Amino acid sequence: MFLTRRPRHDRRPARARVPGATVTLTASALVLALGVAGCASSGPAPAPEGAATRTVEGAGGSVEVPAEPERIAVLWRPTLAAVTLLGHHPVATMGTPGAPGQGLEPFLPGDADGALLNVVTNSPAEDDVNLEALALAEPDLILGVSTPAGAQDAIAAELSAIAPTVLLEWEGTGSWRTHLHDVAAVLGREAEAERADAGYDAAVARAAEAIGEAGVDPGTEVSLVRLQSGTEIRLETAASFPGQVIADLGLARPEGQEEPEGDTDFIPLSYENLDRGDGDVLFVLAGSGFPDAPDTFSDGVWADLDAVRAGRVYRADHDVWGAANLHAAHRVVEEAAEALTGGAEPAV
Repeated sequence: MFLTRRPRHDRRPARARVPGATVTLTASALVLALGVAGCASSGPAPAPEGAATRTVEGAGGSVEVPAEPERIAVLWRPTLAAVTLLGHHPVATMGTPGAPGQGLEPFLPGDADGALLNVVTNSPAEDDVNLEALALAEPDLILGVSTPAGAQDAIAAELSAIAPTVLLEWEGTGSWRTHLHDVAAVLGREAEAERADAGYDAAVARAAEAIGEAGVDPGTEVSLVRLQSGTEIRLETAASFPGQVIADLGLARPEGQEEPEGDTDFIPLSYENLDRGDGDVLFVLAGSGFPDAPDTFSDGVWADLDAVRAGRVYRADHDVWGAANLHAAHRVVEEAAEALTGGAEPAV
C-alpha cells in the first residue's frame, strides 16, 4: 500500500527513512553496504535461490529479474510515477532531500506524501546515487534510466551488484507515455498500463467535451510561457510535456510556439520578447526553480498582452506542468479545463 498523507503528529519518525544526503549507518551496516556496493567486479547480484525469474530487455541488453518483484528501487522520477501507477510501492527512489515532499509529489498519486519515501540520492542529478543507502533498502529490482548523457549507464555495474538492474531509455519529454509501457514490460504489468492509458484518454475526452460545451472556439490559441528566471522566459512548444497535453485536448497553439529551436522542446527568450508568448489564453508556468516569480500578471511588460487585457491569463505550477508523467498529465488536463470553462480565477 502506498504511503499516504497523515496528520503531522502521526507521521513515521524521521529515523525510519533513509534520505540520501543525511543517511546515518551503524558501523556494521556501513561495512555491509560498502561490501555490496563495491563488489561490481564479481558480476550482477543473483536472484534469490528458488525464486521465479523472467528475462527482460533494457538499454544495456537482457537482464534476469524476479518474476514478481516485491522491493523495487527507482532512480528516475517518471519511473517512480509509472511504478506507482502500476500498483507498486518503491522501497527507494530518486528525490531531492530537504525539498518539500522531497520534490516527488508531481510524480505520485494525489493522496501520497513524498516526504515519507526513502530517498537514496543526494541531489536531483541522475548519477548522484547513494549506493550505501540503496543497498540498505535491500531492493530485489532496480529500475534506472539511460539518457543521452549516459550518467547511470556509467554506474550500471555498481547498481547491478546490489540487485538486478534494468536501465530504460529516456529520450526527452516525448518519452512520457511510452515509458509507462516500458516499465510495465519489466514488471509484467502490461494490462495495468493499458488501463492507465485508457483512463487518461477518457479524462481527456471528458475535459475536451466540457471545454466545447463552455463555448470555447476550437481555434482558441493557448500559449504556454514558463518563467525560468528574472531574465529569461521559455515558450513551451508543442513538443514539450504540457504542449503535448494541450494538443491531446484538441487546443490550438500560437504559430510561434509550434516548433522548438535546436535540441530543446522550448524556445528561450528575454522578457523583451514576451509578445511572442501572447495568445487567446495564456498559462504562465512558474515552479520551485524560480521562487520569486510573480503571482499576477497585469503590470509592466505583461500589460500589453491580448490575453492579459482579456483577463485570460492563468498561473500554473511548472513543477507539475513540467513533470512528464501520467499523474501530472491528469492534473494538467483538470487545471486547463477548469481555466477554460471559467472555473479558475485569472492571475491578473
